[in-house]
Amino acid sequence: MLQQGALVGLKVVEFTDQVAGSFCARLLGDAGADVVKVEPLGGDRHRKNGPFPSGVPDPDWSGLFLYLNSNKRGVSLDIESPGGRAAFQDLVNAADFLVLGHNSSEIERLGLRREQLAEANPKLIVTAITPFGLTGPNSGYLGDDLIAISAGGMAYATPGIPDMVGDPDLEPPLRSNTNMAGYLAGVQGAVACVAALLSRTIQGTGCEIDLSMQEAVAAVMPFELAHASYHEAKARRPEIFGVMPNAYLPCKDGYVVVMAVMEAHWRNLMDLADNPDWAELEVFSSGVERARNWDALEPLLLEWTMAHTGAEIAQLAQDRGIPCFPAYTVGQMVDSAHVKERGFMRDMEGPGGQTFKLPGYPVRMERTPWELFRPAPALGEHTSEVLQEWLGYTVDQLTNPGVGTR
Repeated sequence: MLQQGALVGLKVVEFTDQVAGSFCARLLGDAGADVVKVEPLGGDRHRKNGPFPSGVPDPDWSGLFLYLNSNKRGVSLDIESPGGRAAFQDLVNAADFLVLGHNSSEIERLGLRREQLAEANPKLIVTAITPFGLTGPNSGYLGDDLIAISAGGMAYATPGIPDMVGDPDLEPPLRSNTNMAGYLAGVQGAVACVAALLSRTIQGTGCEIDLSMQEAVAAVMPFELAHASYHEAKARRPEIFGVMPNAYLPCKDGYVVVMAVMEAHWRNLMDLADNPDWAELEVFSSGVERARNWDALEPLLLEWTMAHTGAEIAQLAQDRGIPCFPAYTVGQMVDSAHVKERGFMRDMEGPGGQTFKLPGYPVRMERTPWELFRPAPALGEHTSEVLQEWLGYTVDQLTNPGVGTR
């Protein structure tokens, strides 16, 4: 398929060993940039992580790797060997962007700061995504997604609204079952890349983007950070969870999310529940009172929700202007009619003919629509192609020990 998109014509070199850098580069590739993923000769570590079709490990069929690296070409180089480093440097010299995803100490060790690369390519934009940033007392610390989530404060902010906890001081830190810090940092990195590109068109030179995964996590927690500031960084108490109902409620076939925080929403919800006598009690007279007395209100609401399915409740509530939706499992989301009609999930076929789905692109652009024009590369799949196309390498140069070709 012909590559298209808003960033067609731009060249990106990706060198990363974490989700954040790979996702940042993938977003640029989804927008049409020619992204070349540089892997070590042994391959990106996410090729080993799975999940795999039928549970059989295969470095070319890791679900995580396939998702992070679609719309890219793959080059395999040993950048610490003379030949591999020379090829890597040539690629960087020809690129618009270099996306790095490593610990800052590794970036320094390999000499990949922009000040070390800019002489040969003054228009280069270097995006360095690291656990703690390139500066500061912790900049040299090693870290991964779990460490960034914890360092950013999100582990102790989970669960949050609407999940009530008896005593926040006794709650263990929690994390989501995904690389949340990596995806947050990847999105912010891609946005910064586009901003730097705009700046380059005005100023004529590139720049270095220093993106801390810790800060990328903290940046999406204004409620928590403001609360910590206002309340001398004490743990949030259960009584300051805003107004209710704004919660997951058990229903006939799982859970449903009901957000009836405005008085009009509450009155309409009570109409749907046939206006029970308890709805007029003083302890439920406002959203704040309903939050304060949630322990008493929740079981009363369950008498109604448990008589209906999540879909039934959502339809009734939405018809009355109440924000409400079933709490989907991942499978229910994938199979929902709405997601299918929008074509968000894309079908993939595994090496044994197995079929599975991976997310597409959540952005719909009118003139440059997203397409899956290239699946994630096999290890070293495009080494010869890219080095010849970008750099004009000869056959002799392609046989260098530091260059991995298929």
